[in-house]
Amino acid sequence: MSRLHKISILVFCIGVLLSGIGAGLIFTEFDGFVYGGEYILGDPDMRTDEIDVVFEPEEEQLNIFGVVGSYNRRSTRIEVDGNVPRNTARFCVTYDAKRVVPYAHWEEEQGRIDFGWYWNNVNSDMDLMMEAKDIILQNLKEGKLVSCDVMHVEAVTVQVNPANEKDVKIIY
Repeated sequence: MSRLHKISILVFCIGVLLSGIGAGLIFTEFDGFVYGGEYILGDPDMRTDEIDVVFEPEEEQLNIFGVVGSYNRRSTRIEVDGNVPRNTARFCVTYDAKRVVPYAHWEEEQGRIDFGWYWNNVNSDMDLMMEAKDIILQNLKEGKLVSCDVMHVEAVTVQVNPANEKDVKIIY
């Protein structure tokens, strides 16, 4: 074995040893952190509004599509309420009025109701990113890992008349 091979093997072994030591130090440092919870960025202006959409029931079930967004769509549910007029879907939306404007409308050609929202950015994304940076760094100094989120749409409930209960379903 030549001298170059011996030096290469020695450098490789030292690299593996130092990588192992570094990984061990990182793991012990990371192991000391605790979860510090979730922070909502900005100053949300939470509101709950109702949006009524009149539709024509068809022979097959009417689909309600969630068009856009990052809220938990699986939490959207249909409730039966006798106060809602027949052939009307009432969307009860809890949202941050500073960030979004929700909408729902009947697409007659498609035979469906589309739900979504338009962005209404009062705070710029850079402001929110800098606020998140400050929160994360402050908590890292205290030994905590945190998650930051921006509130857009918190909850959506679709209310229908008991006569239309079998006429609608939610498509994600």
